[in-house]
Amino acid sequence: MNTRITATALASILALAGSIAPAFADETSELKAAVQALQKRLDQLESKAKEAEDTDDRQTDQIAKVRANVGSWVGNFTWKGDFRYRNETIDQQYVASRNRDRIRVRTGFVAKVNDTVKTEVQLSTSEAAAVGAADPRSSNQTLTGENTRKGLYVDLAYVEWQPSADWKFTGGKMKYPWVRPAANGYFFDNDVNPEGLAVNFNHGGLFASTFYNILEERGPNSPTSLTSTKIGNAETTMAGAQVGYKFNVGSESKLTLATSYFSLNSVKGWNSVYNAGYNGNTTDPVATNCHFLGSARVSNCYAYGYQVWEAFGEFTTTLANRPVALYVDYAHNSEAKNGLDTAYSLGATYGKASDPGTWEVGYIWTQIQKDALYAQYIDSDFGAGNSDSEGGVVKAAYAPAKNWTVNGTYFLNKTNIDKAATIGSSSVFNRDYKRLQLDLNFKF
Repeated sequence: MNTRITATALASILALAGSIAPAFADETSELKAAVQALQKRLDQLESKAKEAEDTDDRQTDQIAKVRANVGSWVGNFTWKGDFRYRNETIDQQYVASRNRDRIRVRTGFVAKVNDTVKTEVQLSTSEAAAVGAADPRSSNQTLTGENTRKGLYVDLAYVEWQPSADWKFTGGKMKYPWVRPAANGYFFDNDVNPEGLAVNFNHGGLFASTFYNILEERGPNSPTSLTSTKIGNAETTMAGAQVGYKFNVGSESKLTLATSYFSLNSVKGWNSVYNAGYNGNTTDPVATNCHFLGSARVSNCYAYGYQVWEAFGEFTTTLANRPVALYVDYAHNSEAKNGLDTAYSLGATYGKASDPGTWEVGYIWTQIQKDALYAQYIDSDFGAGNSDSEGGVVKAAYAPAKNWTVNGTYFLNKTNIDKAATIGSSSVFNRDYKRLQLDLNFKF
């Protein structure tokens, strides 16, 4: 509008100049024509701007109507997930080496119900030993089967109530409710999601939790005679607690100390929960020492119970502007009567592969004696997924772009450190076990 007023004023001045100076009449006429053309162009632009403004108003009204129809609940949902492609080579002494490609897909949502309640549901790939029985320690799916469809399973399904900043109550299939060292010493597999109830407390540096994990629900047994020993319902469960404290050491360092207790019920004398595998734990082959399962005794069962004490310390700081983590972890099973009752782990990591161009490296040493831990929880990659193993793990990662990381992990382990493996007619201790994993990870 100001430009238009300026053009009008200029036209008036030129008209006055034309009346005063006839010698310049021709030049003045040309200028007047140019100003008139400019005024016409300005009129056209103003008309188009008004049309665009009306269009924007209509679009804004339409967006507002859509938002009103959708409802405010949409903003309470957060969608998330990740994808991993892995090439893996496994080389165990006296066994043919294996190379395979695997994928892992996890996807789900977190829903904020209100200011104190949220729920999370997540699906993931996995391989099932039987219908409805996907591997609890792995969400990998091997690429095989001539392009068969791959299964998705419920990986997380829990509700969390946090009535205050200090307290949190969780029920369902959840993430670990107890704190573990960030580097993970392989006492607990990262893919295990416990099922049951948990209570967590955090205030300042103090943290504590108590939890109840259901492993196997068994119905009443039916002995075959009146003289048989009858065992009623015998659910295999784990109850436990943890208490710890995070100390600030200077301005950039932190020390975390924690102790935990895991008490497993109905393990000794009972059968393995998943896939009839004991994962290195000692078994009792004497049927009369085993409980009934259905109408018959279990022919092979756990020889010991598991009452496990664990303690760990972790120190984090920065070095050359990169994070550093050092930790040591120790566990002891008081129910093992064979002296094979101890596990320990220590390690260090340097750097963090998070933002594009960042990287990390690490080394971990772990030993898990045969009955130190209930082996259904231990890492499924270290030592072929069994107790009775020890060795080192070298890790490295690099983030080439946002949401992407490239990982390499090399296991240099020994299996059968406590009990010999039978290879033909020979008994073999300390079998070499090597496992190389190359991963491409994407988060969304």
